Amino acid sequence: MLKQGSLEQLRSGELTRAQGYIVVAMAFFPRGLKKNLMDEYRTHLAPDRELFREWKDLEETVGHEEAFKRTDYEARFTLEPGAIESLRRITDISRKQDVYFICQCALGERCHREILALIAQDKFKAEIAPLYNDYPTFKARLTGK
Repeated sequence: MLKQGSLEQLRSGELTRAQGYIVVAMAFFPRGLKKNLMDEYRTHLAPDRELFREWKDLEETVGHEEAFKRTDYEARFTLEPGAIESLRRITDISRKQDVYFICQCALGERCHREILALIAQDKFKAEIAPLYNDYPTFKARLTGK
């Protein structure tokens, strides 16, 4: 199953590789994170750097959720073909063991981790853990409606 976790959970030891396959999906490698805490680091599963920087700049002044809205995140988040192939491969792993997408966002916040899960569910019939948020704009993009 595809699940999600936060960088804080990984650093604190609340989430470990013993619980599942750990994929850090962030635009920039997290400072000080020990590589032995994860199985993979995949920058191409993160938002592109322009979208990430815009979101990050706004987050500092208007907060996480408002920055997500103001950057039109759901409409702008995309994956390159190589990332789609990585997502397919990771989905295959999730059929045998839990896979955790890790990002700096806290659990419950809108995050590209949940969008990745939706893509994997749509394209590769992945089993995904319940999401904390709804993504109507992104879901419309997936279905073409």
